[in-house]
Amino acid sequence: MVRNVSLTVVITLLIFIYGGCAINPITGKKEVMIFSDKQEVALGKNSDPDIRWQFGGTYDDPEIQRYVEKIGQSVAAVSHRSDIPYHFTVVDDSVVNAFALPGGYIYISRGLLAHLDNEAQLSAILGHETGHVAARHGMKRLQSILGFNVLLGIVDQVASGSEDYRRWRGLIKTTSQVAFTMVIQGYSRGDELESDELGALYASKAGYDPDGMMQTLEILGSLHNGEPSAIEELFRSHPKDSKRIENVKDYIKEMPPERQNGILNKSEFALAVKDLKLAQEAYNHYDKAEFHRREGRYQEALDEYNKALQMRNLAKPHHGIGLVYEAQGNYDSAIREYETVLQIDPNYIFSLNAIGRSYIKLKRYNDALPKLKKAVEIYENFDDAYANMGEAYYNLNKYSESVEPLEMALALNENHPRAHTTLGLTYEALGEKEKAIAEYEKAVAVAPQNDYTNIAKDRLEKLK
Repeated sequence: MVRNVSLTVVITLLIFIYGGCAINPITGKKEVMIFSDKQEVALGKNSDPDIRWQFGGTYDDPEIQRYVEKIGQSVAAVSHRSDIPYHFTVVDDSVVNAFALPGGYIYISRGLLAHLDNEAQLSAILGHETGHVAARHGMKRLQSILGFNVLLGIVDQVASGSEDYRRWRGLIKTTSQVAFTMVIQGYSRGDELESDELGALYASKAGYDPDGMMQTLEILGSLHNGEPSAIEELFRSHPKDSKRIENVKDYIKEMPPERQNGILNKSEFALAVKDLKLAQEAYNHYDKAEFHRREGRYQEALDEYNKALQMRNLAKPHHGIGLVYEAQGNYDSAIREYETVLQIDPNYIFSLNAIGRSYIKLKRYNDALPKLKKAVEIYENFDDAYANMGEAYYNLNKYSESVEPLEMALALNENHPRAHTTLGLTYEALGEKEKAIAEYEKAVAVAPQNDYTNIAKDRLEKLK
């Protein structure tokens, strides 16, 4: 009996595996391709908001967005997977970075754009990231990290448009969190070298000088504080910049002569990014301010925020000033700064959440709710906004209404101590003692030292 079951499992797996075989568009060789293009695109689409907000949101400049989209689409059109839709986004982050999600969702940071000199370099970067998508590096990496069964369950839920949030939302967001880690850590050395070559190839096929790929790697190398030693390199996923440059140079030499030359388009690029580069000068002060604020040097932070604002009336420095005032307990002033942010960018979710949080501190719970609701309307995976919403409802004695947003916060982030504690208080108010105890215990487990955990500990002592 057991033997027959095992044989059935083996046969089923073989059918499944061979049914999922396809030709790798890059190598031309057969390989296992379990997930369809449709599933992969759906997975990328689902993770897109999480990744964008992890990197500060979309850069608020429609012209630069259209420009990057145009260059990206020209590269994607000549890629090995030109039959799937591609999306190119500039994210509002000073960190020098570009990255891709499965399914054609590709990003470049404001900070990296500010360091480039021509269109060929931009096309090479976008081509490199398109190469990761074309070679399915992201899907393969996600499968290796999450495991096939988990990823299959997530993909099925995403592709089917499931709205069963209580059961699946946290699991689906796990993909975004893993993708974020994947973006930060990079791909394997082999994947990066392959995508460097593809970046040069796609840029060349789109009419650009493939040397843009080498130029980009040289720029990235100049931004590093020296290259890693041989021992350090063993623990890095990326090859040394010099090795990448050497590899791309050899690859370009092997191209047909007509592919080795193309346009740089420096003047058009300079015109397109002129305003962004000016804004980046203001963001340099903002970045210094953020460092001071996180270290608790509030006056130094305020000085740098104001220097940024003297150069450009940006949303983020106002938000930073609001955070300083909030940390000092000056909630009315904080709210004024956050409201100024919303005049510049009405969809800046972090200020919407911060206003709600500040109103809660002022015990103006009814004022907090509209801002928090708008935050989760814009970004449905905003766990902290859900936690704040649940806290507002709890303090209004609307316990039944408090449960749903708190459960949503914990479905999205099971390590949110404030949500666990507030849910425990809510259950206690509803007379559900055992559920309350369970939530208090979870709060203590995820954050032993925390103001809300201290409340949980106190309630546990009284309930037990």
